[in-house]
Amino acid sequence: MVFERQRKQLLALMFLGTVLMLLLTIFVLNLDMFALSIFLFVPWFFLFRFYQHRSDIFKSGFKPIVVSSILEFMDSSLTYYHKDFISKDTFLRSGIFPINPELYYGEDYIMGKIGEIFFEMCELELYHTNKVKGKLDKWFEGIFFHANFNTTFKGRIVMIPRSEWQFFIPIMKEYTKYGGYELKNTGNAVFDKEFIIYLDRDIHYREILTPELITAINQYHINSGKKVYASFYNSHFYMAINEPQNLLEASVLHSNLNFELIAAYYRELTLFTQIVKDFDITH
Repeated sequence: MVFERQRKQLLALMFLGTVLMLLLTIFVLNLDMFALSIFLFVPWFFLFRFYQHRSDIFKSGFKPIVVSSILEFMDSSLTYYHKDFISKDTFLRSGIFPINPELYYGEDYIMGKIGEIFFEMCELELYHTNKVKGKLDKWFEGIFFHANFNTTFKGRIVMIPRSEWQFFIPIMKEYTKYGGYELKNTGNAVFDKEFIIYLDRDIHYREILTPELITAINQYHINSGKKVYASFYNSHFYMAINEPQNLLEASVLHSNLNFELIAAYYRELTLFTQIVKDFDITH
């Protein structure tokens, strides 16, 4: 509500400034002085940049306060850093995407522990050169999650949306080259219809691919309609959720007093923390 008052004040300032500039423009044009009128773009330009700067300040201040409030409600031990993100080395170790992104951006880093399990998450934006088009393509935009389950499990597992299998052929080939294979039956027919799983040979995957984990991932995918990717590398678990819209992005032109705006972010935080809790309980 505090930010809503600030938003209205900013809109009022924008409206007043625009009206004054219109009056100035009309006055100068009525003077019928061409040499003077061509300089009108200067105050318009500075007015635009001023509004842009004030809007950026408003937007950048909104998310940190809202996220911090959500985390305080969920678990006060969780830590939030607005401008930080998960390291690129951690992302590459996940082995989910068949690229080493040339441009790697992130923000909204959250870290914490549930029981003895450490986890971290952030928003990421990845770009990589398309070999056919010869230009940078956006490969992924969304939330990336990492947790260390501290198990004795050794090996690799990757799960990808079945609808995107053609983009992940290099990953599949990497697994099968050393004897890995596709897991055809997880015991959840709905999950098997939506996802493809590849894993290393001779690994005991059932202690990792628990029914609770499979159900949580599949239920979130069905309810949200978002693309979900995940992998295990030894005791580390990684998950990526495609989110093309910036979560909790504040609007200047429209009210941000919208419960769904906050609930969408809360649901994704709940998914990750619930996965960690389930694994902590079952192990």
